[in-house]
This record gives sequence, structure tokens and C-alpha cells, in this order.
Amino acid sequence: MRLFRFLGILLLLAVLLPVLAVQFFGGAIAREVVAALNQRLQTEIVIQAYDLSLLRSFPYLSADLRGVTVAGSDGSRLLEAERVACRLDLASLFGKVRINGIRVVNGRLQLLTDVDGNPNYLLTGYTSVGDRGAEAAVESGVDFQIEEARLTRVELIYLDRQLRTDAHLTVSDATFSGVFGAKAYELTTDAELFVNYLDQDEFRYLSGESLRLLGRTSIDHAAGRYTLDPLRIYSGELSLEAAGTLRPTAEGLETDLRLSSRSGTLEDVFALLPPVYSASLEDLETSGALSLAASVVGSWTTTDYPRIDGRLDFTEGRVGSPRLEVDAKDLELAATFAYLDGPRGGVQTFEVEHLTGTFSGEPFDLGLRLENLKDPVITFRADGSLPLSLLPALLDEAPGAGGAGTLRLRGVSLTGRYADMLEPRRMGRVASSGTIVVEDAEVELGDHRLSFPAGTLVLRDNALSVGDLAVETNRSSFTFSGEATNLIPVLFSDSLNTRDAALVFEARLTGDRFDVQEMLDLFEPASGETAATPPPAGGPPDRGAGGIMELLDGRFEAEIATWTWDKLEGEDFRGQLIFAPGQLTVRGVCDAMEGEFRVDATTDFGLLTHTAARITATGVDAPQFFAQNDEFGQDFLTSANLEGRMNARLLLDLYYDDAGAVDYNRLRAMAGLEILDGELHDFDLLENFAFALKTGDLERVRFTRLSNYIEIADRTVYLPAMFVQSSAINLTVSGSHTFDQYLEYYIKVNAGQVIANKISRHNDRLEVLPARNGLFNLYYTITGPLEDYRVETDKQAVKNDFRRSELRRERIRRTLAERFASPIELVPPVNDGDLTD
Repeated sequence: MRLFRFLGILLLLAVLLPVLAVQFFGGAIAREVVAALNQRLQTEIVIQAYDLSLLRSFPYLSADLRGVTVAGSDGSRLLEAERVACRLDLASLFGKVRINGIRVVNGRLQLLTDVDGNPNYLLTGYTSVGDRGAEAAVESGVDFQIEEARLTRVELIYLDRQLRTDAHLTVSDATFSGVFGAKAYELTTDAELFVNYLDQDEFRYLSGESLRLLGRTSIDHAAGRYTLDPLRIYSGELSLEAAGTLRPTAEGLETDLRLSSRSGTLEDVFALLPPVYSASLEDLETSGALSLAASVVGSWTTTDYPRIDGRLDFTEGRVGSPRLEVDAKDLELAATFAYLDGPRGGVQTFEVEHLTGTFSGEPFDLGLRLENLKDPVITFRADGSLPLSLLPALLDEAPGAGGAGTLRLRGVSLTGRYADMLEPRRMGRVASSGTIVVEDAEVELGDHRLSFPAGTLVLRDNALSVGDLAVETNRSSFTFSGEATNLIPVLFSDSLNTRDAALVFEARLTGDRFDVQEMLDLFEPASGETAATPPPAGGPPDRGAGGIMELLDGRFEAEIATWTWDKLEGEDFRGQLIFAPGQLTVRGVCDAMEGEFRVDATTDFGLLTHTAARITATGVDAPQFFAQNDEFGQDFLTSANLEGRMNARLLLDLYYDDAGAVDYNRLRAMAGLEILDGELHDFDLLENFAFALKTGDLERVRFTRLSNYIEIADRTVYLPAMFVQSSAINLTVSGSHTFDQYLEYYIKVNAGQVIANKISRHNDRLEVLPARNGLFNLYYTITGPLEDYRVETDKQAVKNDFRRSELRRERIRRTLAERFASPIELVPPVNDGDLTD
């Protein structure tokens, strides 16, 4: 019994003594640890609080440092952590303090290297454990015998400007074990981390991937060498093993590595590619046998890369995608990396020796070789059938693209330097050949579907011949044939087209029906947006098409049976569509609105999209002209108020906003027009004239010919003085009418005719009254907003405006004559000699 009591007392003392020691000496030990870190690291360390705990890491002591900030050797913030725990031997309570572990929790570690190779984490020189020269450690009574370091929830920023590498990782949990104080030791790594991004030379890798690192590394400080023996990297089902050596140098890094893998899928390989290449492949489902073996040997510096030799094989494979409706079977892929010696040094190459398989039971065979990755020479070949459902994978810049149908490739090949393919003037050095046959193909672009029932494309070096390529959409059906050059430079052009690539072409377009707005909507950048209403009598594509217009230089000879553009309708268009970089010109003649239109319109796509148009209208039905042009955005005089046939010559100067709508603040227009055998009815302005004799006479007013020149500027329609001969009354009128419905009209009426109308019977046949000057006249001004205008008598104001309007009339007539290159005399000048009465 005494023995048990004695053992109990010993056990109690064994528990209580360390606890008591922590209580009495814990603060002093923690302060020693802080002082030793400051002496050893020789940098600025800020610690908000610290304490010593036994229970937190039993059977070890834990010196907890809270709110830790460590400055780097360049003055930057190397480490910020909520908590840094130093693990101590229990004997540290009664003798020399020994630190054998360290843990960082909830922190941010920032490792920087400048362009000269100087890191911000070079805080002290190497000092081995037990070295008598380690005076700081001896003097402080603290030994650093760290054998384990652990990171928990630590954000890691790595930026090496010398090697042009930038990485952002989140370490969820990582343990590093080894005798860190030794000159040479073995480091064991077990880490789980999330790669936010890893950028190398402006390419992004491993974005959004979770990795696990597991392995051993032999570290020799004296030789400056790290030997992977081996290090395993796990990503998805892919297990990649790396073995070999790394040696930092003043210029960068010397590498001698061997990489191998016999597990994983193509999906895991795609995940390692930069997102710019892999984004369209992310939902592919693959199966098959994958093997990889490679070596990486040589210097990695600001000017050089190590040489890579290796091979990737994928056999008995299958690739599917529910989104792309792809199901490829019997896939065989052999790809090699090789470093080839040459007279001017070695060059790195990559080659897909063959990629064979079947799509929907039809075979295909592809090959690709890139020689000298610094100045690539490309050799590409393709035979067989490929589904258009692969379009999203081929056009990663068209996320809304999709397709169906088949492209049959016959001897398609492309060979040449990539640099020459970018430059139109050097495309003569590039060879291409082959035939592409389109069969029952469909392409989806956003919300639009284009069908290509048939067509043939033939490649001959820099020329592309298109034979009877049929195109069908919901509202259009047409066929075009022709020849184009510079297709490859256009396909490889950057977003700013810095090399001025342009597709030069001559083609013929024939169609049964053509919907202009539908074609323009194909260039819309996003689905679901409402297309802008087209401007009157023609206008430009949406600004979203501007980027494509910069790449086109040629013409279509066009014949279209029927065409529509929103409410505009026409038939039998014969003319040209002429493209120049950033510009589109439409010239032609067509039947529309029961008459004929001749159009010559040029649109420039720049910072401000601008259209300059000349339009001649002959025998056009006036109500249809107003209705199909959406009443020109006003409800003052509409198609419901007007009858007659119209002849006109119009000059339009139109600007558009970013949504493709007309900018009415910039609108400029001049027109010479006449309406023959016309009628005005239910026109409120005429009905409200105070000088009207009989209400019925002004409800319907017939006229033989109504002609004048009109100008639109500053959101105002200007009407020079004109003579109106009608069934109700003859008058001369001039003035202006703003887009905000403010009126300013000046009118002269023959007084004798007014009196005669008062005592005459109502003109049921609406016969036009004879023109006569009379002995005296009445003068009226109509001013004010449309809802509340004023009618007043003012002879001098009317005479003055008639004289001013003559100058405007002559300027408009002269401008129209110059632009249309033909004399224009619609109406004679107004004779106001009788205004002297």
C-alpha cells in the first residue's frame, strides 16, 4: 500500500512539476525564444504576444507567438501570421532551451526574388548545429535543432522576377521533416495545397487545381544541391513522379530531372495546360491507358530553358462530352518532346506523331509538329471526317459556339514558320493544300444557328477557293462562291490586329431571301440583347461587328431576290457589298415600297461608327416609306396622314452609339423630294388653322405636286419657303420643326382666295385650286410646342424668313447637285414681289 502511495506521489510530482515550472519559468523561456529568433534571423520581427504552454503540444512544450510579422532581407513583409508555435523539448524547463519544431498557422508567406536573383528570404548565413561559431545561439541559451516545420492554412505568394514566375497558392496543411540544422540532411515532404494560379512567361498553369506533394529530398547545403528521391505529385487521378537534382545558380536554376507517370487520364493532363488552351476541354470525359516519361536537363535562366526529351502515349482511348456531343473511340495518341542539336545550337520540338480514331464510326488521322519552340516551324496534316461539334474546342474565343454535321478533310496540310503565318506579306513562304467538303453542317453562334447544306473549300498555299457554299438561317438563304487570300494570317491575328491582316476576296453572293438584321446579330457579343432598330433608308452593322470588319478587304457581287431589315422590305437587289478594313460600302439598286431605290452608302467603323449615304428614290409609295422607316421617330406627320407617290434624293450623315442606335444629336441630312398626286388627311395642324373656312375642307386636302428641299441638323427639320397648291387653299410656307416638337412656321395666304372659299360651296371632288397672287395676302406665324402653339399675324416676320430660307434652299440644292453629280431643280425660287402690298 505504501508502495502505491509512493508511486502515486511520484506520478503526481511528474505531472505537477512541469506545470509548476511552466507557471514560474514559462515567461522567461518564451522571452528567450523570442530573443533567440531576433538574434538568429537578423531581421525585424514584431510579436504582439507570447506565452508557454504544456498541454497544447504535450509531451512537448509550445512557445506560442501571436501576431507575428517578419521582415524580409529586402525590407518587404516575408511572413505575417496569426500564430507561430515553437515546439520545445520538455527538458527546456530545467536546462538549455532546445527548439525542435515550428508551426505557422493562419498566415501569409511572401517569397520574392529580384531580376538579379536576390531573394527576400536570405535572413542569415548557414550555421550548423553544435558549431562553436554560432555565438548568438550559445549566448542566448537556445539551441535550434528543428526537425519538423508545419504550415497550416498559409497563403503562399511566390514571385521570381529572374525566372519570370509568379504563383499564388494556399497551403491547407504541409509538414516538412528533417534535421534542418545539418549541412546535409534528408527532407520529407507531405503537403496539400490549392493552386490559385501559376504564371510562367505570361502563360497560366494549374489554375484552380488541388495538388498533393509527397516525397523525400536530399539537401546538401555545402554543394548547393537538392536531390529529389523521388517527389510524387498527385493531381486528380494523375500521379507524376519526379526524380533528379536541382541546383540554384547566380543566373537561375540548373536542372537534371526525370518525370514519369503511368496513371491518370487525359482530363488530368488537360488540367495542367494553361486555361487559354484547356478552357474549352474542361468537360471532356476520357478513358484509356496513359503513360508519360520525360527528362528535363539544363539551365533555366532569363534567356535559356532546359531541354526536354520525352514521350506521351494514350492508347485504347475514348473521349466524350455531353455538351459538345462528341464521342470519339479507338483513340491512339503518340506525342514526343525532343531536343535536337543543330549548327546554331539545339532547338526544342514537340510532335504529335499521330492521333487516330473514329468519330461516329468514321476514321480520322491528325499529325502536328512544332520545331523550335522559340521560333516555331509548324507542320500540320489532317485526313478523315471531323464533327463540327468540336467547334467550341477549336474556337475558345467563341464560348457560345456549337455545331453539328461533318467536315471531310482530304489531304489538308499546312507547313511554315509561325512568324510567317502572322504576316500577310510573308505568306508566300507558307505552303498549304487540301480540300474540305461541308456536308449537312450546322453551327451555333450564341442564339443563332447557321446551316451549311453543302459546299467545298480548297486550299492552295495562300489562296482559299469557295465553291457554292450554301448558307441557311431562320430568315435567310443564300449561296456564295469566290476566292480569298490571307485566311491564315486573319485566323492567327491578335485582338488588336497589330499586323494589319485582312482577308482579301472576290466573291459572288446570290440568295432567295436575306435578313440584314439577322446577319448583323450574328456579330453580337452576348445573347439576349435587343438589336438596335435600323436607321431610315439604310445604316451600318452594330459596333460589335467592327472587329470583324477590320479583317475584311474585298467585294461581293450580290443578287438577292427578297430582303428585309426590321420593317424595311425590298426585292431584286442588284449591286455590290464592298469591304475595306474598318469600312463597308453598299452600292446597288432594288425594288421597294412599290418604287425603286438606288443606294450608295459607306459605313466607317472607328471610335464613332459613321455612315454617309446617297439614296435616290423613284415612284415610292409615301405612306409605306414613312411606315417602314418607323415614322422617323415622330408622330406629328405619319403614314396615316399621307397619300401619294414620292421621288427623292437624300444625303444622310449618320452616327451611332455603342448599342448601334442612331445618335440624333449628330444626325445631318439633306433631301430634295416631291410627292405627286398626294393627299393630307386628319392632319391636326391644318385642321386647327384659325383661317380655315370650312372644317371639312381641311380634313382632307389634295395636291397635285408637293416639292421642296429639306435639311436636318441640330435635332431640327428645316423647311425652306415652298408653294403649296391644294384643294382647300393655296399658300406659301417655310419654317422649322424640332425633334422635341417645337414649331416655328411662316405662312402667306392669298386673301382673295380665302374670301372666295368662304362664300363658295364645299369642294366635294377635292379639286386643286388654281394658283393666283391676288391684290393682297394674309401673313401668319405658328410658334410654340405642338401641344400649345400660337397662331399670330406678322407680315414682316414672314417676309424675313422667306428671304432667309432662299439662302438655305440654294445651299441644299447646290450640295445635292455636287454629291449626285447631276443638276437638280425641284421648284423655282419663291417670288415675293407681291409682298409689298
